[in-house]
Amino acid sequence: MIVLGIAIATVTSFIASAALYAVPQVSGLVTRNSTPRPGLSPAVQIGSVALRSLIASCLVAGLMAAADWHGAATGALLGLALSALPLILLMGGVVHENTALPTAGVHLLDWVLKLTIIGTVIGLFI
Repeated sequence: MIVLGIAIATVTSFIASAALYAVPQVSGLVTRNSTPRPGLSPAVQIGSVALRSLIASCLVAGLMAAADWHGAATGALLGLALSALPLILLMGGVVHENTALPTAGVHLLDWVLKLTIIGTVIGLFI
C-alpha cells in the first residue's frame, strides 16, 4: 500500500507544481529572474522535477513509517514541518548567490505545497 501512496503522492505533487508554474504571473516572474541552464532539455528538467517529488515522497513515507505516524493530517503537518529545509536552502541562495527574493519565494511556495500534498497523500496510505 505504501508504494501506491508514494506513486500517487509523486504524481499529485508534480501536477500541483506544474499548475503553480503555469500561472502566467508566476511563469513570467521566474522567466525574468532565472537563467536556464544551457543544453538542458525540457525533458530532463521535467524528469528532474518528477525525481525530486519521488525522493520527497519516499522521505515522508519513511519518516511516517519509522515514527509509526498515521493519517492525512499528521502527514500534512510533517510535510509542512519539512518545508523548513527548502527555506534554509533558498535563504542561502538569496544571501550568497543573489537569487531574487520573489523567485525564491515562488520556489518556497512550490515546496511548501509539494511537501504538504505529499504528506497528506502518504498519510492516507499509512
